Amino acid sequence: MTEEAKVTSTKSISRIWIIPILVVVVGGWMVYQQWKNQGPLITIELQSATGIEVNKTPIKVRDLDVGQVKKITLKPNLDGVLVTARIDANASHLLTDKSEFWVVAPRISFSEVSGLNTLLSGSYIAMAANDSGKEQLNFIALERPPVTPAGTPGLHVILQSDDEFAYKPGDPIIYKGFKVGEFEDAVFNIEERVVYYDAFIEAPYHKLVTENTRFWDVSGVKLKLESSGVKMETGSLETLLANGITFGVPEGVQIGEQVVENAFFTIYGDIATASNARYKLTAEYVLLVDESVRGLTVGAPVEYRGIEIGNVTAINSFPAVEGNILERDYPIPVIINIYPGKVRQPDTEEGLNAIKQTIRNWLRKDLRATLRMGNVLTGGLFVDLQHVSKPDDSDEIAVLNGYEVIPTVSNEFTQITQKADAILDKINQLPLGDMVSNVLLAVEDMKLAAQSVETASDDFDLLIENVDTELLNTNLNQVLISLDSLLKNYSEGGLSQSEIKETVDTMQDTMRNLQPLLLKLNQSPNSLIFTDSNSSGIEPKAKN
Repeated sequence: MTEEAKVTSTKSISRIWIIPILVVVVGGWMVYQQWKNQGPLITIELQSATGIEVNKTPIKVRDLDVGQVKKITLKPNLDGVLVTARIDANASHLLTDKSEFWVVAPRISFSEVSGLNTLLSGSYIAMAANDSGKEQLNFIALERPPVTPAGTPGLHVILQSDDEFAYKPGDPIIYKGFKVGEFEDAVFNIEERVVYYDAFIEAPYHKLVTENTRFWDVSGVKLKLESSGVKMETGSLETLLANGITFGVPEGVQIGEQVVENAFFTIYGDIATASNARYKLTAEYVLLVDESVRGLTVGAPVEYRGIEIGNVTAINSFPAVEGNILERDYPIPVIINIYPGKVRQPDTEEGLNAIKQTIRNWLRKDLRATLRMGNVLTGGLFVDLQHVSKPDDSDEIAVLNGYEVIPTVSNEFTQITQKADAILDKINQLPLGDMVSNVLLAVEDMKLAAQSVETASDDFDLLIENVDTELLNTNLNQVLISLDSLLKNYSEGGLSQSEIKETVDTMQDTMRNLQPLLLKLNQSPNSLIFTDSNSSGIEPKAKN
């Protein structure tokens, strides 16, 4: 006999469901906490996604993780990528319009070495936090790390330059050999054709920048062949490898007041140009040079009694002179300026007028300009203003295109050269060809004469050979014997002595008789032919 099962309903819930319920509750709590603690999603625009990985690449502030990359997509126009990242809630207040992002990766250049720690850990996105701006969730990443971290004490300045040299972010700013700042950014203004730079000078060196501070270039090594000699300029080891600038207050200028943030300065080519920039007013003149200007350069000094008072500003550019440079008598215009501040005059209109009046008075008297060689090695020229003893020009001052003309005189070297050229011209004008021809003819005649003498000598030698030497000796001996006998008779008072004495006496008497005749002939040479007209004729007497 079988028993029937009794089915009863269960009213209580099984304890097994406690575990799933707890899992759901814990999961829900975790989701809530995740939702509650997670920060906002931001988008960062990058040039490329090199080194960036989804759910791996962190976002750091001062090496502390504050977010993570969640997605990477291409931009619609394909000129970059969009990175979506989740930022922690406790760092959401740092997402302002003043915050900056950039990719940290290994970077090696002449001016810096950075990001080497990412060789093992991988690249990451760094964030420069700033909570003082307005909230922002879309950002454009910087192409390179900012030179100056946010919050660094110091001074930001704006520099401009229209010269050939250029700088890039990271190039140093040097002060007496120490690196005190860096360039942060560079922007080229196409309309103005000027480059503007953002630069930062660290504290406490920023206190050195005042309203009278000048900045100038010290990039690489500068070798200059000037009128004063060879000059070499260099900055520090960093500026030898990369461009750089330095700054300072020119000598003789007050330090001045400190400048405010983002003050504006100009970068000059060298310290001399930067020093002359303090002079605002200049007196300009023009020189009309008749000789060569080789060795004269723009910037060459203008001196008076050995003191630099100005420099050359233009050569054969303006003002224009009638004619062209190929004409023989074309004068080359050279513009110079004179600084009132360099002749101990105030840099004001009153000082400028005083300089102009002084120069004007000297021009009417004896002030002249000369191009002189400052250094034999370089051949550089400079303008020397001097007083000449006897000026050839008139007292009137010539004016050309609004510039007063300072007359020029040749220097000593040019005068010597001109005299040497004149001597050479005279030598060239001599009939050297005819003289050489005459000398050749004289030499030929001398050669013929020498040949004749040689022939006569040969004939004489033949004559001597034909002479009977023994017979000649015999005759000479007889002559000598006869002469010896004659002298012996004379010394002994022989007849020969008496005859000689009588002959001499007879000659003396004859000479005395001839003296009246010779005197008559001396007075009247024609008396032997013509008779005296005043004398009466001789008539013969009649015979009885």
